[in-house]
Amino acid sequence: MFKIAILLKRNPALSMDEFIKYYEGVHAPLAAPLLAGVKKYTRHFLHPYSNAVYAAAGEAAYDVVTEFWFDERSGFDRCMAALSSPEVVAILGPDEEKLFDRAALRIMVIEEHETDPKLLPKD
Repeated sequence: MFKIAILLKRNPALSMDEFIKYYEGVHAPLAAPLLAGVKKYTRHFLHPYSNAVYAAAGEAAYDVVTEFWFDERSGFDRCMAALSSPEVVAILGPDEEKLFDRAALRIMVIEEHETDPKLLPKD
């Protein structure tokens, strides 16, 4: 399995609620059929959290972590080529301009390590 995370900041003209509603209701359904080779497409919306120990200091650098899962690296390469095609750019580009601060977009390859569940406390 090969996985990437895309770190995205919302367009500052949108509230977080407007951003989530538009991403889920318009952008994700528009983009999904264009994601060649993607096996799983998830969005993790980030909401500040604080308590007596951990303070939420101002605006977060990103509002959502979007994940794309592929069978292997070659699927990712095909997807990125498809997303860069003029036809797809013409469809997604204007929508992304409405939704995201595109200058803040970052794509990260995920190297995943998992802790053995036997090491975790039992409830």
